Amino acid sequence: MTTPPSSGGRNRHHSSRPSINFLHLVLILLISPRGIFAASSLFTPACAAEHPPLAYVSRGHDPEPKPLMRAWMCHGRTHREMVDKLASAGIVKAPINKQALLSVDRRNYVLNTDYAYEDTPQSIGYSATIRISHINCRGSAGAPHMHAHVLEDLLPPLLSASKDQPNKPLSILDVGCGSGYLTAVFGRMVEPKSSRKVPSTFSPVLNDGKVIGIDVVPQLVEMSKSNILKEDGYLFDSKTVEVHLGDGWKGYPEGSPYNAIHVGAAAADFPQELMKQLAVGGVMVIPVGPEGGTQYLYRVERVGDRGEVVGAGSDTSKGFVEEDYNVRRVLGVRYVPLVRTRE
Repeated sequence: MTTPPSSGGRNRHHSSRPSINFLHLVLILLISPRGIFAASSLFTPACAAEHPPLAYVSRGHDPEPKPLMRAWMCHGRTHREMVDKLASAGIVKAPINKQALLSVDRRNYVLNTDYAYEDTPQSIGYSATIRISHINCRGSAGAPHMHAHVLEDLLPPLLSASKDQPNKPLSILDVGCGSGYLTAVFGRMVEPKSSRKVPSTFSPVLNDGKVIGIDVVPQLVEMSKSNILKEDGYLFDSKTVEVHLGDGWKGYPEGSPYNAIHVGAAAADFPQELMKQLAVGGVMVIPVGPEGGTQYLYRVERVGDRGEVVGAGSDTSKGFVEEDYNVRRVLGVRYVPLVRTRE
């Protein structure tokens, strides 16, 4: 097992100045080539415009996306301080998620390590993003508060599957793995129990599992692998994590069905091939909406198997059945588009 990343090292760049202030935030917005600030998701629950009606969202979604309060405030001088602030702000609630975040040092997944622990987007190059942020511009990494939000949305189905089938490995798909950061965090959640920092007496406990990260950009696939190897290489050694080149619209059928799917780029519509790869009881978190237009983050839960469940031996002729899914709109966001590969 590799040595766990240290959370106690001090970031010297922060020692002589505040981590972030209003001017700093304004400068980020001005210099970001495609940065768009989704103010409604941070300061008010109302959004500027409705996404075109979708049949999937006709049952039980929130009428207005909830605000994510205290975002941009969870910057720290160290890795631990950043995570502690996410917890103090009520963004990270579950001990499992907090421990996973503490186990993966963000400075290994950004280009400018001076800003590794700021709750702001940061560059990872290759005209791409870590793709999780309310300000989501090409070439920037996502804000930690959004990583935490995604973890909180995806933990319940993992806990439920672990309780219902305690001996069955969990399966997680990270679409648009980017720098590999969130893929590694997922990996720390489901790595072999003997390797976890959480005490064996801790309850509840997730099953061991497999995390598959895919990205359509070859350079980002290699970056993910390289970053994970810095201090989280045990995730590869233990076969907990795999990273592959892949089209997010098509998912990764070889690992299906999944208990949790995270999509880190905005789909123009709900990708049915990807939805069919959810296990019954599984949840997908995905942004949906046009590039440059109104986008929302949605929570998609699979509640039925009248349609095909890819990888579960179901009849492929059953196709896609809309009633198999409950969809809830979570909050307004702005993401880069989910790219389709050419046939």
